[in-house]
Amino acid sequence: MNEYNLFTQKLFAQGYTFEHYPDYAKLPHHGCDKHLFEILGGFEYERHYLYNKVYATGCGLLCKGSEFSNGYMSFAGIDWKPENDNPVVCCPYRVNHCPLRHPLLDCAKKGGLCQISQCNCHEVKHSYDYDHSIQKVRDEQEHIIRQKYEVFRQQRKNHICYWHMRYNYRTKEWRQLYNPIGCARNCQNIGGICDLKHSPISKKRGNVFYDLKITKIRRDDTLFNGQEEISIRKGCRFLETNTSLTICENIVRYSSAEIQKWEEGNFHSERFLFGWKVEVQNIRAEYRESRDLLQDLQDIHNGITVIHASDQIKQNKESKRLRRINQKEKREQRLEKKIVQEGWDSIAPYSLDYIHAIKWFGEEKIQDLENRHQEYLRAQQNQPQQLSLFEFL
Repeated sequence: MNEYNLFTQKLFAQGYTFEHYPDYAKLPHHGCDKHLFEILGGFEYERHYLYNKVYATGCGLLCKGSEFSNGYMSFAGIDWKPENDNPVVCCPYRVNHCPLRHPLLDCAKKGGLCQISQCNCHEVKHSYDYDHSIQKVRDEQEHIIRQKYEVFRQQRKNHICYWHMRYNYRTKEWRQLYNPIGCARNCQNIGGICDLKHSPISKKRGNVFYDLKITKIRRDDTLFNGQEEISIRKGCRFLETNTSLTICENIVRYSSAEIQKWEEGNFHSERFLFGWKVEVQNIRAEYRESRDLLQDLQDIHNGITVIHASDQIKQNKESKRLRRINQKEKREQRLEKKIVQEGWDSIAPYSLDYIHAIKWFGEEKIQDLENRHQEYLRAQQNQPQQLSLFEFL
């Protein structure tokens, strides 16, 4: 059994039980039994009761109980939660080291929890005051960050893009990054002027195409065991939807390494288990896929299997369409057989079979199937019956 939290221990000391507890307490999970109650550490505060509480950090900043209504943290064998009078909140100053924190939360080393800079809080009896609250410090910090953004923008003479900028809370500085793949998802200036480069963004749309070369080693215990098999899938599309050709050209120029890394991730298991080699080639920005027939013939002459992605997609779509047609025909045949053998009256009104029959067959064919059902019944009645030995006794 886990140790009960301080709130539960206090209630038990006052004479409350698992079955009988005050209205400001609640079970940790809806419908939990005694065993689960013990595992989860006991009672929790009701939301209205928690929201009326006021907590303070080690440096005296106040925060409302609603700060801790979305779960809690477990670390170093301790549940940091309001019921234990030790909930945590992110430090608004983002400092690595603070002697006012709990020793388990204070560490000057980099990485892990220390970079999050959590401060443990405790309940106080006085009322909430915004002027001495953590929210005021956050608002002040946000104001400072906005001021630094304006200074950074003026230094770069407006050659910045907010979607590619990051603020480092440790160094207190803005950084301008650039990833045109993000532009393909977020850019709102297509047909206008790029905020970062101050150059026009073409309205003409296209995509990023590339060829994917895969080298396999045969492992089939034949005479060809250990030989390389090379295949090239040409005309692969990198973006799901077309975007400005200007952005596509920038992806080719600045993000080719990310395309290679992305494809290597897609074949992660094959690369490490079977020794496949994955290589992205001929990255290009185009309005539509182009094909080099002479190069395809040369690759085929060299023993390389050439597959065009667009052809494969069309083939997969056609196979899927034919498969759906085949499945639909089988469902229709099953329903026809059911009506012929059991009759139209055997199908419940507005059932799935009823709806399908109306949709697929129509009234004339349903009537024809019902006529065939009557013929089926007459044929069943006219069939010779084999008598058993017991009927003669």
